[in-house]
Amino acid sequence: MVRGVLRVYRRTPRLFMAKYNDVATAAFYPRLGEYALFQGIDASNLEAMLNCVGARIEKHDKNSFVMLDTDDVICAGLILEGKVAIVKEDEHGHQSLIAYLTEGDVFGETSALSRERILAASYKTMTKCTIMYLSVSRVLNTCRNNCPFHRRLIINLFDCVTRKNAMLIRKIDILSRSTIRGKIMAYLQDALSIYNIGKGTPDNRKIMIPLNKMEMAHFLSVNRSALARELSAMKQDGLIDFNGSLYTIL
Repeated sequence: MVRGVLRVYRRTPRLFMAKYNDVATAAFYPRLGEYALFQGIDASNLEAMLNCVGARIEKHDKNSFVMLDTDDVICAGLILEGKVAIVKEDEHGHQSLIAYLTEGDVFGETSALSRERILAASYKTMTKCTIMYLSVSRVLNTCRNNCPFHRRLIINLFDCVTRKNAMLIRKIDILSRSTIRGKIMAYLQDALSIYNIGKGTPDNRKIMIPLNKMEMAHFLSVNRSALARELSAMKQDGLIDFNGSLYTIL
């Protein structure tokens, strides 16, 4: 049996003991409070919080694996810039796109919270990415300073887990559709609630999705050529219109 490229080696756990990078983090300060993980935490507590949870910022090139399904996970990653794919590899090395994450999304937290600390899938950058890593054990175990933001951060972390579960349930619903057309429409309807660029305007059916055609085909588990044919047929039938990654449900 051929071993997949993801299972050739096992990496040691990431350690986050050093102080966060002040210069790198400062550029993201204005946006941190907008992310679900930090909602409800006062801006005046940001520096103390990042130090307390051992935050580190790392930059990754496109198509880099930031976490492997063989990793011993002790941290969660917060996407500050870019797009990350959750991928699963079979015994022949073929990869399936389970889901994709964008700015503000958290990953690795469910595995870091579990007793085994092993990922069920790998995380691969779809673009150049800037990611903040936080020690989950430091988040869960309050320090001797009894920091006021800790309880809020714990609540936010578990809220992120809940959001991730909801996202995966929606993915199952999309893949359960029996036809390619059904999968496309279910995906676009779901994307409408997240990537609607015309909300509150007459163009409230427009969606700028973060996937190209190849990535959409992988996400829907269909052949790219078959996807392209069905998209064209749906356009001709007056169901949708599209130009690049901009879609309109008619």
